[in-house]
Amino acid sequence: MKKWKIVADSICDIREVKDLDASIAFESVPLIINIDDQSIIDDQDIDMESYRQALKNSKKGASTACPAPDHYANAFRGAENVICFCVSKNLSGSYNSAMLGKDLLLEENPEINIEVINTASACSEMNIQVQKALELANQGVSFEEMTSQIKEYGSKTDVLFILKNIDNLVRAGRVNKLMGQMVGLLNIFLIGQRTSDGLIELANKARGEKRALRTFMEELKSHQFNGKRIEIAHATNPSLAETLRTKIIEKYPDANISIVEMGGLCEFYAEQQGIIAGFETA
Repeated sequence: MKKWKIVADSICDIREVKDLDASIAFESVPLIINIDDQSIIDDQDIDMESYRQALKNSKKGASTACPAPDHYANAFRGAENVICFCVSKNLSGSYNSAMLGKDLLLEENPEINIEVINTASACSEMNIQVQKALELANQGVSFEEMTSQIKEYGSKTDVLFILKNIDNLVRAGRVNKLMGQMVGLLNIFLIGQRTSDGLIELANKARGEKRALRTFMEELKSHQFNGKRIEIAHATNPSLAETLRTKIIEKYPDANISIVEMGGLCEFYAEQQGIIAGFETA
């Protein structure tokens, strides 16, 4: 039995973690994207090109479904201590499902320590919180220390979005139609932020990529980026991610910047060419 299991739903872009200590495991619990009559599991085996083509050719539209409670219960098995990161409960039923999975497993084995975290966020902000939990597990902290420190860390992270298309967010009721009409018209980019209760809202908007990057940097400062860890996730837009990296280094030369490709669920909501950046705050 492992000492630690770090679990996250698949709106966190991390699918596997290599070279972990033998006492630590990571597991991603996939959500499902339903496109017409096809159900696509958002795991490490997803064929992103086929997935994008299915979305493009969809006649009935697409929707998403959270993992069942027993999927979480299975993911929690095999460790003394479990910490699970879920996308904002105001965006998905994943958190509630994980809580039911926790109850199922505790009925079998009440000795297991399980903490389910509502990150009130998604994608790259979840990524850096998971990375922090893995670091703490490697340090050999207790369950109480882990839960306390990761909650404190989560209060000092944030996320910003650069989006060129938000049709799926509008259809899913995550943002209003008026905002959706602004994005994509006349090359307008949406600079989005999350609210304290985990919803997505407009922070700013800009016409053209250069202005969008400048506006993003202004928002990064106003959101109190501490100049250290930031992770940029992109949806088939590595050039914009690299340009953003360059802009950040110019302003924050000591920044620890990583760039990743979005998984299926994040790309579903960020859509083509979208950027989501999770970062530490002061």
